[in-house]
Amino acid sequence: MLEPRQYAEWLHGEVFLPVVVVIGSEAAKARAKEACGLSLAELFAPFGGQYQLINVTAQSLERQVSIDNFRVRFADAETAVQWSAAQAEQVGAWVVESCAPTGLQDARPTLEPPSPWYEQWRTAMFRSLRWSEHEGLDQPAAALLVVLSKELDPVALLEQLLHSSHMPPLCTQGVLDPVPARTAVLLHDLSDPESPSLAELEEKLERVKARFTPHLAIAVQIGRGEAGAVDQEVEDIFRPFLAARHAPPPPPPAGLAEAKLPPAPAGARLTKDDLRGLSQAATEVVARSAVPWMEKQLQQLE
Repeated sequence: MLEPRQYAEWLHGEVFLPVVVVIGSEAAKARAKEACGLSLAELFAPFGGQYQLINVTAQSLERQVSIDNFRVRFADAETAVQWSAAQAEQVGAWVVESCAPTGLQDARPTLEPPSPWYEQWRTAMFRSLRWSEHEGLDQPAAALLVVLSKELDPVALLEQLLHSSHMPPLCTQGVLDPVPARTAVLLHDLSDPESPSLAELEEKLERVKARFTPHLAIAVQIGRGEAGAVDQEVEDIFRPFLAARHAPPPPPPAGLAEAKLPPAPAGARLTKDDLRGLSQAATEVVARSAVPWMEKQLQQLE
């Protein structure tokens, strides 16, 4: 049983988090997965207030309210759907089995509440309730539109991603507001030989800013690390945001197991400088896009 303070921290730190939907071009999604072993939302996920504290102020009822340790949850638009009952059951069983003790010595700590298997099962259960049509807890407060800096016409691509059809199904169906705050992101992968020079990056960013004002437009640089190199500390930062994200994958068909290259480990090619840049970008999105949008919604209710 959680104490009231722990329960409040759990509710506001894990369950009821404002959502930032991430919508990327096909090239941006493929590059993030290939180079870093992450989806675009997973690339930003640790920086929604977990890696570094985000303190914000908001205007409510004609007074300034300070919110310490503000957190958001990043979600890929294409996976922003509720799990089926079968998938939820499969993931729940999977995470419980993964925490099962291997011997008597390992079993003793797991008998003390809260048991690790219960913590994992609870996380999976509440994850299965996200994006359900009977509640509005997953209303996006901001949308992150991501394209690669090397793409020929990033402005045109971003204009396409602005369309509400790219939002999660509950938004396109009218259950949730399909027009949150928007932020345009030029993702600049330094490990990609096709990426433009920094001067060209700045020129493209200025074009994006000119088109998307007053929306926020930023450039994020990644890929400072070496190919195949993964800093253990970096991998540990991303690991909590990968647990139980999908049902356990089926085994590869016979004869195909060796045909595909192994996926890049989570956090590959990312350095401490990359993390600082991602953290700064996420903080800007929260403070300059998500929070002002939520302020406007509150003002409509006052």
